[in-house]
Amino acid sequence: MSVKALRSSFGQNCHWCGLPMKFEEPRSDPESATIEHLNDSTLGGVRKQQHRRLSHAICNQARNEFKLQAERQFRHWIDERKASAAKAG
Repeated sequence: MSVKALRSSFGQNCHWCGLPMKFEEPRSDPESATIEHLNDSTLGGVRKQQHRRLSHAICNQARNEFKLQAERQFRHWIDERKASAAKAG
């Protein structure tokens, strides 16, 4: 599904912040519309149209960075949990 098709389905506002996006060139502008995959590719989100929305490039990038930070924190928590269990056991 293309940006154009998603725009006709969901409008011109960002899925995350609700503000209008830019649809003209250059696409490298942080305010440009990008296709947001609501579910990770590991969950099949990339190939399913119902899991796609439009978001600003900057909102898409920030969401991905926050998800990575959360994943790193979770992994650190798991490592600490394992270390604690090893000391106790």
